[in-house]
Amino acid sequence: MKRLTMAVFVPKQYLILVGVLLLHLVIAVIAVDYWTIYRQEREILATGANVILDPGHGGVDPGALSGEVKEKDIVLDVVLRMNKYLEEHGYSVVLTRDEDVDLGGELSKGRHRRDLEARVSVINNGQVAVSIHCNIIKDPDQKGAVVFYQKGSEAGKELAASLLTELNKVQLLNDNRPLPRENLFLLRTSKIPTVIVELGFLSNQEDRTKLQEPAFRQQLAEALSRGIINYLEQEIEN
Repeated sequence: MKRLTMAVFVPKQYLILVGVLLLHLVIAVIAVDYWTIYRQEREILATGANVILDPGHGGVDPGALSGEVKEKDIVLDVVLRMNKYLEEHGYSVVLTRDEDVDLGGELSKGRHRRDLEARVSVINNGQVAVSIHCNIIKDPDQKGAVVFYQKGSEAGKELAASLLTELNKVQLLNDNRPLPRENLFLLRTSKIPTVIVELGFLSNQEDRTKLQEPAFRQQLAEALSRGIINYLEQEIEN
């Protein structure tokens, strides 16, 4: 019995078309795999890069005052903007406060110390911490941003330097060096790299005017966030 065979003729252009389709399919699979790996890496980074943001003062404690302008309101707004920016870039963020409240509890002796201790207890659960404030002094000519770190903390100094680099792009610096301090409770008792940022001087008309502008607060928030991200990415590389 003879076996019948049949030859199937496929035009060359169809073979080319099939080849192109297969190539696109392979590229699509590789792209999906790459995106999945990228997202997983960002999730791991976010899990391990818990950023603590501390808007100073709040509630019964207005912080620095200049007329109706209150430090507690400015710093909270900047921190909320930072929180949004950092989360959009894949970082997990914890705030010591997200509304106009004081962390010291009832108005009694020792309230200020309790407030600071409550902030430190949150800070010590993170990887890095940035406490946001505004300055005020008798000299109305002093203006610009300042960043403090705990004396002897190299990691704190590096974080402060990273923030200053970005801040310098949007705000005048009162001092372009990270400034070491030994007597600030928040810095002295924190167990992770922590810095205190003074955004500007409410006692200076130029700084005070800028700090009341939403657009300028957004610039500050993005600059500080970029400084944090740059520091964390550098830490991963090292």
